[in-house]
Amino acid sequence: MSIFFFIVAGLFTVKALLFIVAASLERTKARKRQSNQSLLKVSVIVPARNEEDNLAICLHSLLQSTYCNYDIIVVNDRSSDKTGEIANTFAAKYPQVTVIHAIEEREGNLKGKPGALHLGILHSYSDIIMMTDADCTVADTWIESIAKQFNNPNVGLVASYTVVQGESFFQHMQDMEWLMNHTLACIGVSLDQPLGCFGNNLSIRLAVYQQIGGYPGIPFSVTEDLSLLQTVHKSGWKIIYPCDQECAVETKPCLNWSDFIKQLHRWIKGSNRLGWRKHIFVFFAFMFWAFLAYALYNHAWNELIMILTIRIMGDYILVIPSLAALKRMNKIAYVFPGMIFMMMIEAIIPFLFLKKSVIWKGQKFT
Repeated sequence: MSIFFFIVAGLFTVKALLFIVAASLERTKARKRQSNQSLLKVSVIVPARNEEDNLAICLHSLLQSTYCNYDIIVVNDRSSDKTGEIANTFAAKYPQVTVIHAIEEREGNLKGKPGALHLGILHSYSDIIMMTDADCTVADTWIESIAKQFNNPNVGLVASYTVVQGESFFQHMQDMEWLMNHTLACIGVSLDQPLGCFGNNLSIRLAVYQQIGGYPGIPFSVTEDLSLLQTVHKSGWKIIYPCDQECAVETKPCLNWSDFIKQLHRWIKGSNRLGWRKHIFVFFAFMFWAFLAYALYNHAWNELIMILTIRIMGDYILVIPSLAALKRMNKIAYVFPGMIFMMMIEAIIPFLFLKKSVIWKGQKFT
């Protein structure tokens, strides 16, 4: 066995053990923090840009909530389809629903989705702001389960898991990618190192949002959710990341590779805000692929298989408890190919760094 093998094997073994322990601790802490009852007023903000095919389904799911103290604020963000009409129909029928029509393009820190979210939050007088997207659906217990997390007055922000709907193999692979990304984000919270979250399942105390200056006071990013997470973390408020079926949101997958790559590019662009943390992940990726190249060149097949096994099994053991907590063990057959899929994506990422402009939701961000 080469020295290179022992270095890479040791690095990935230590990383796997650290991540597995950290993920377990955060799942345990989140469960302990949850109280039985919450009377906090909640506003659910739903930004919607050209979502005529999805908005009604999203709102129907929100209106089935078991929680009694909430409202829904839909922000029609310059849509050119029937999104605004659909939102108005719901507002006329359901008193819980309010519609805000954003007509003008916004610049600076409020360009794109941050501006739509901020506009919705400005119209809220609730204790808690919950955010989801128009292409998402939620369980009837979602609002109640997230609201309970805020019974601890020290909690400023709650992020939780999003699962991806899927029928095709490609869609199931996206589901596994989101599962791994959420688990890594949960680990970051446990280690007091905010690594990310997903804006379609993100909640914040209104007083905290106001205290940090909201999105106008946060540096602009194409991943506005990460910017918000980092700012709340710096302000000293507690952040929790529950891994629980009742706290989860379900979203639609990217339907084709073009949209998937655009989404991946946006995430990669936003990861620049991670600073030195990003370089750690780059280092591990470099070591992994450098060893694969070394092993292939030297025909070190046993070492190659062992490194692949260490990495895949480490990731496998890491995400299985998340899958179980989300009550989705029927998806376990997709975990192993999902690990292979994420390795393939890792090989694509360096090329995405070369492209500066991000195209998302018909908008261009630099």
